Amino acid sequence: MSKRFTKRSAAMSLAAIAALALAACGGNGGNGGTEGTTPAGGTTAGGSTEGGEAPAPSGESVVLNLATMVQTTTPHHPVTMWFFDELAARSDGRLTVDVTNPEEVCPGPEIAQCVRDGRADIGVTITDYTPALFPTQTVVSLPFMADNASAVMQALYEMYMENEDAQAVWEGNDLEFVGAWPVGRLIMGSHEELDNMGDLEGFKLRAIGPYTQQSFQLAGSNIVSIAAAETYEGIQNRLADGVAWTFDGPVDYGLMELLPYWTDPGFGHYTVFSMWVNDDVYEGLPDDLKAIFDEVREDFNTGEGIVKFNESSGRQCDELLGNPTTEKFDRWEESDTQEWKDLVGTQMIDQWVEQATTDGLANAEQYLADYQDKLATFADAPDLVEDPVIACVDRYLTDKG
Repeated sequence: MSKRFTKRSAAMSLAAIAALALAACGGNGGNGGTEGTTPAGGTTAGGSTEGGEAPAPSGESVVLNLATMVQTTTPHHPVTMWFFDELAARSDGRLTVDVTNPEEVCPGPEIAQCVRDGRADIGVTITDYTPALFPTQTVVSLPFMADNASAVMQALYEMYMENEDAQAVWEGNDLEFVGAWPVGRLIMGSHEELDNMGDLEGFKLRAIGPYTQQSFQLAGSNIVSIAAAETYEGIQNRLADGVAWTFDGPVDYGLMELLPYWTDPGFGHYTVFSMWVNDDVYEGLPDDLKAIFDEVREDFNTGEGIVKFNESSGRQCDELLGNPTTEKFDRWEESDTQEWKDLVGTQMIDQWVEQATTDGLANAEQYLADYQDKLATFADAPDLVEDPVIACVDRYLTDKG
């Protein structure tokens, strides 16, 4: 049976199988397992599936080997751990993840390939490292398009579950989509205040993502390429005057020690962390474990993941506002954001359609339209969470009177 256009119906059927199988096993399929360990009697995913050629026998424990770049101090860590913990809990320890250290198995830019070639079973990294593999997710990088993180996460999930062309891309890359969530709204840090587009003229800026970089270049900024781990030193040495990042930059990479002014220019979300599993490993799971996987994946994408992200982001706001060198954290006036948005126009949308088509996404223009429709639908629903950047700016402005 083709995988294409069968995701929802297959998930519903497997859920019923899972309930029956777990009942038959009496809930004693494994020892429960702990983080980073293989349950007694269990095997790694590669060992139980022989590269995906045959499903693991029902009742057998399966351990997925993780490759991740997620630092344990960032809000992305509890997001991924919720997914891993729920797999173990709902399978009574039969489906677990061997949680390795960040970049222990593979460096961030190689994680997608590591999962594809079997060095890891499940991976987590930023899609901008290998954008050619993820045209269905680089759509998030289009500027001024998405303000609601939960809407982005749900829209990407539904596009995968329902869109035949998106499924074909993932199938061709030998990956099974798990979930994707924005890294956070873009904020800018600098030595002097950046209040409008005029302040960006001649400004030397560290930013990632081709569409983000182009947007700043159109405003007159000079883009400086600095790796995340090297940015602190780069700012110290004045290789750049500031950064475009999210909360991770000032807090977890320490840039609030060097840059006193922070602002939200209204750019919105600009890239995502993404999680996926080797397609052969996923297909090799016994039906009951696959159904549990699908059930956890749905809950992860329809609320639980973004809730975990926001819970941890509150800590970042506390640290930024409590930092003695933070002078200001505000937002641009709507008219200033609109001026920048008008300058950018639709040219990057046209670029994305062309590039996504080149990267194997058929009917890219229709995919974009459907994605935007879903964004609007989910954004109109009651918010699952309050955006942490918006909440933090509001808090700063209230405290300052």
